[in-house]
Amino acid sequence: MAAQPGERIALVGPNGSGKTTVLRCAAGTLLPTTGEVRVGGHPAGTLATKHLVGASLSQERSFYLRLSGRQNLLFYASLRHSARRAAARQVASIEDELEITDIASNRMDRCSSGMLQQISLARALLGDPQLLLLDEPTRSLDTDAVGRLWGAIDRRPQLAVLIATHREDDLPHCDDQIHLHA
Repeated sequence: MAAQPGERIALVGPNGSGKTTVLRCAAGTLLPTTGEVRVGGHPAGTLATKHLVGASLSQERSFYLRLSGRQNLLFYASLRHSARRAAARQVASIEDELEITDIASNRMDRCSSGMLQQISLARALLGDPQLLLLDEPTRSLDTDAVGRLWGAIDRRPQLAVLIATHREDDLPHCDDQIHLHA
């Protein structure tokens, strides 16, 4: 399987079929037991792929819960930008685009699952990745937030997207589907 720029591929299948495992392999946080995963011609997880991939994976606990969403985004943006001002500009831009300024001002430990998911999407878009990995991205979102998510992806026509989903209403937004079986 190869995702081309602008292509959206949905991983579909029951719980335990390996959708999240595929995303984690593409993110480089898990090594495949056989074969290899390459991103931009480089092995997944290598330094060469660091700025190519944006990921919002389910059940992730990598936010600093005592900090606000904005402080978290600024921290992660600083890892992708050498200049602090550029990081702050991009965080402000993504907050405006996703309409999460109010959410971002809250401490993360005071946010609902849907609010955390929106901050996670914002973090995944930092640094303008070439490949976006989304694990059940609409699972906890209200209707407006789902629209903003797909709108943000639509505004990035060169962005390749690999999405694991159970929701039928996500599938029309994708170009192709890969059905996995447990």
